[in-house]
Amino acid sequence: MPVLTDEEKATLRVEHFIFHSVHHGKPDPTLRNRVHIGKFEPFFVARVIDTLKGNRFVFDTASPTLAALRGAEEDPTTFVEMSKELARQFHREDDQTKHDGRFKRGILMVAILRAGDRRFHSLIKFDHGGQVIDIVEEDADATLAEVLNPLTENKKALQKSALIELDADGGRLVVIDHSKRSGITDFFQEFLGAQRAKEAPELTDAVVRGVLATVRAHATELPPQVCAQWRERLTDIALRRQEFDADQVFSDLFGAGGTEAVRSTWDAQLAANDVEGEGFSFDHGSLPSTGPRKYRTAENIEITVPPGAKDTFVWDEQDDGSVIVTIRTSSLVAR
Repeated sequence: MPVLTDEEKATLRVEHFIFHSVHHGKPDPTLRNRVHIGKFEPFFVARVIDTLKGNRFVFDTASPTLAALRGAEEDPTTFVEMSKELARQFHREDDQTKHDGRFKRGILMVAILRAGDRRFHSLIKFDHGGQVIDIVEEDADATLAEVLNPLTENKKALQKSALIELDADGGRLVVIDHSKRSGITDFFQEFLGAQRAKEAPELTDAVVRGVLATVRAHATELPPQVCAQWRERLTDIALRRQEFDADQVFSDLFGAGGTEAVRSTWDAQLAANDVEGEGFSFDHGSLPSTGPRKYRTAENIEITVPPGAKDTFVWDEQDDGSVIVTIRTSSLVAR
């Protein structure tokens, strides 16, 4: 997926930029021939970098958006016409006969950016409640300042964004859709012509691996109940929350034990398991099994507790941080 190093983020620059007005109650979008980004380039680049926190997608082979972007990448002189076609496609999704408020008036920003040898495409839909987008004359230079100034004060105005890097197989995307944080709306998915790079079972399994690695790395620091019951706690969180949110799961799972060091490991594990920034609905079938629980003490004593014997196994944390384990049994056999 499009992942940028700190150096690439610092050198990310806009090569081509334009925006068009969409979903404003008219049969067609308001199209422009050019827009001077000027002093607003840092603001726009920052919004592009924000998109890196989104969900991963890949293009369908028949995606019209993919075809349009590839054409502009091969021949940059077609950038403006490509952006107009994307605006028309985006605008068509607004059923003008219903006027049911599903789509708010706004602007579709289209850009090509470069960081070193890498080239990216950005698509951003900003909601805009002002009149300026309606009164700018078609084919005239747009006054970007009049459009962006209100947006700097309302971060929620950025409704949908996609950062795209094309490759030989098609393209990879990072997508944010605030209308459906755990995934993507049907409308935006159809417009992009893309599908999730990983489905819920694979993503859920990646989170489980990340939790286990984090618990193991901090076994001597975390409260014993977190280390011993992380599977049950994660399953309970998934059942209550239904959707994965990294900050929420971390807080619920580790509680007061979630130190900065634990958080650093957690973030690193999400990145290592390629689930950083993802939001999705948990796949309950991929959650940890409620079968036998296995424990290991600091002295490397291993204990396996079958589900039917969980009531015979208890532990008590002492004031000095040690743990007393009690196993009640009718008989004991040495092996």
